[in-house]
Amino acid sequence: MHRLRTLSRAAARTAALACAVASASAQAGIVFTPHLSEYSRLPQGQYTEMTFISTRIEAQYNREGEKVHLGAPFIGPGDHIDAALVLLKYLWIGNVFRDSWVPYLDTHSQFCRAIGTAGWQQASGAAVRRSNSAGMHAGAAGQGDLFVLCGVYGDEHLWGPIKTNGLLATTVKFPIGHYDQRSLLNVGTNYWSYIPQLATHTELWDRVLIDATAAYQINGDNDSPAFGGLTPTRPADVMNLEGNLAWKFTEHWFADVGYSWRKTRGPNRFDKYSLTLKDQPVQAQDACNNTNTGLNDNDPTGGLFGGGFVTPEMCNAGSAFFISPRPGPYEDRGIQGTLVTAGLYYIYRTSTVLQARVAVPIEGRGGQIDTVYDVYAGVPDGNGGFTRGSTPISTTGSRQNTVQEAASVAASPYLELRFVYLFWAP
Repeated sequence: MHRLRTLSRAAARTAALACAVASASAQAGIVFTPHLSEYSRLPQGQYTEMTFISTRIEAQYNREGEKVHLGAPFIGPGDHIDAALVLLKYLWIGNVFRDSWVPYLDTHSQFCRAIGTAGWQQASGAAVRRSNSAGMHAGAAGQGDLFVLCGVYGDEHLWGPIKTNGLLATTVKFPIGHYDQRSLLNVGTNYWSYIPQLATHTELWDRVLIDATAAYQINGDNDSPAFGGLTPTRPADVMNLEGNLAWKFTEHWFADVGYSWRKTRGPNRFDKYSLTLKDQPVQAQDACNNTNTGLNDNDPTGGLFGGGFVTPEMCNAGSAFFISPRPGPYEDRGIQGTLVTAGLYYIYRTSTVLQARVAVPIEGRGGQIDTVYDVYAGVPDGNGGFTRGSTPISTTGSRQNTVQEAASVAASPYLELRFVYLFWAP
């Protein structure tokens, strides 16, 4: 028992508990990813800690489940998204019902944790140029959302060399993070989330540690979608499963492998799509000759906003055009993400954790929607400018990649360098 207590105070005390903030998708949403001794019982007291995560994304999954380069076909190979997250955490464990007559709670410890986040994200190259052409930008920095989770520990059971416990928790995400409707990336999400969760932790022979959880994420609506409505106004709920197997080499060194799976229950819905060119009307010659705009590309999946807007016949019939998207409603096919992880941990003096972890996506499906654009003729206003005609002269479809944590799935392996420092603990 002495060695088990040492493990609890050294490893489990400094591990994450019941919630992880997304890093692989470079967003400030919730993604359950496995960590060492994530759901073990901790002694009663107050804990504080800090975590830093840095990632780079170069590929994503499309709606057919194919791995493609980031932003394909609008953004070519070689571009990426860099992201860094800082997490400040406070954890309280105690029993406010200890002297009460409340069944079960009077004999089982409760816990509450608050996780404050701050982040920085920046896209490169073509992603920046595409954002600028739509009057938007492709970076974000500042305070993220606040996560608060509370729960109760189950009984601890001992069967010879086996020790196990469970816990029940619920996480609430408060959407207080910095959020910009004109940005491709955001550190805030702008919608509430509620996540009930059941988890278990098992230790065998003082060497093997097994953690597992099942959680269901209930998402609220987002009435102010970002990046031209490519974030969903009605994010789908998400099912989460996670498992982790760790091996203890010494009191200070641990290694683990993990599995994480998430899938939306139904599609994400998009009701306020508005992505279009910033500079309008588009001159006929530019529309026909400038392949960078995609306006004369007959491939409905190519160009800046999908192509196929203006035919040669239309170019000869008019001098300027207005491109107008239909707001929706649209929906994707839902998203799914599966990844495996492998990590190495060093725990120093029960207060510091150094971790290097590789996460490899092995399967996924990202969000895409088939939007509709109307093309209107530019009518001279008599002052050298144009007004939009009253009736569309052409209609075309455009397949768009949806963005941010509720609607995109990264396909890039990444290395997570995690530093956890326990400022104070019992």
